[in-house]
Amino acid sequence: MAKDPLSEMVEFLKPDSRIDLKHISIDHLVGLSATEKGVTTLLKNEDVMQCIIELTSDKIEEISKNALLVLVNVSASVAGATELLKYRPSNYKNILELLVSYVLNPQKKDADAACMILSNITRLEDELEVCLDSFIPHLNDILNAFVNIDFNKKGSNLHYLAPMFSNLSCSYRVRKWLTEENPHVPLIKLLPFCNYEQSNIRKGGAIGTIRNLSFDTEYHDFLLNPDIDLLTYLLNPLMGNEDYPDEEMDKLPIALQYLPKEKRREVDVDIRKMILETLNKLCTKRTGRELLRENGVYYVLREYHKWEKDPHALLACENVVDILIQKEEEVGAEDLSAIEVPDDMKEKFEKMDEEYLKGV
Repeated sequence: MAKDPLSEMVEFLKPDSRIDLKHISIDHLVGLSATEKGVTTLLKNEDVMQCIIELTSDKIEEISKNALLVLVNVSASVAGATELLKYRPSNYKNILELLVSYVLNPQKKDADAACMILSNITRLEDELEVCLDSFIPHLNDILNAFVNIDFNKKGSNLHYLAPMFSNLSCSYRVRKWLTEENPHVPLIKLLPFCNYEQSNIRKGGAIGTIRNLSFDTEYHDFLLNPDIDLLTYLLNPLMGNEDYPDEEMDKLPIALQYLPKEKRREVDVDIRKMILETLNKLCTKRTGRELLRENGVYYVLREYHKWEKDPHALLACENVVDILIQKEEEVGAEDLSAIEVPDDMKEKFEKMDEEYLKGV
């Protein structure tokens, strides 16, 4: 049986190996991990993978950086991310604990790579609850690091913690933490990043978190509490510099009235669609629909619809408008989620959507 060529590298990847040999070896592995075939090869050699994980804390920053880059590439696939969860680094219960320690270390130069790996791993739906056992004790500290823009002193911006939070919010335990933790409700800290112009990664992650919460009707009353002011954050990216008649302007949230002439809509279509999906979910219960109407959401979507060109976003917009323009007696249900739609009708609606998208 042919010997695995990677096995010969193990001695060069040990923490006490010569620096030049570690450099050359880890550089080679960065290149190897850039392909699907290379990742498969790496995953077959547990000794090499263990060495790579240990080198993420190497005293030579270039070596630790490249070790983290290998793990970013490995974790980009479902198989790779799943495999990483099997490893136990020195002095840590698992790789998640190690990566969280990097995030919470303001002197860790390459903490951004650690954030990317955590974002990749938390996409694993089947492993999410297991991951949470490692995350839950650190969530408040991680969030505080995230909202403190200057937390990391070595140039890492921690943007990728936002999609990580979005992934984690697929769990009920995290949704409960986001909305009930005391004394400071975590979600309130995340809200400003829904309009964070410096990074679409932060913005998309924050809005993705809100969207995941909106899929659970249990949290609609919380989300639409006037003290949260959620609609201000959701509607702002959909608005341009258009003028509204006074009676319509008066209905809009205060912060969205009389926006400056230089105001422009969100350019990222995926973010726009997430916002529209969230508004749609918030229409599930009558109290939500009424509050959206009272806050002029229809007027914003009317103007937005004139501007939008993406067919999927247009369809998402029209789905919300179709609900809001109806009177409650026409809607015919307090809670739309309680309505059981027959399978044949589901297929009919799906075909109608497909025909709409083809025609736009």
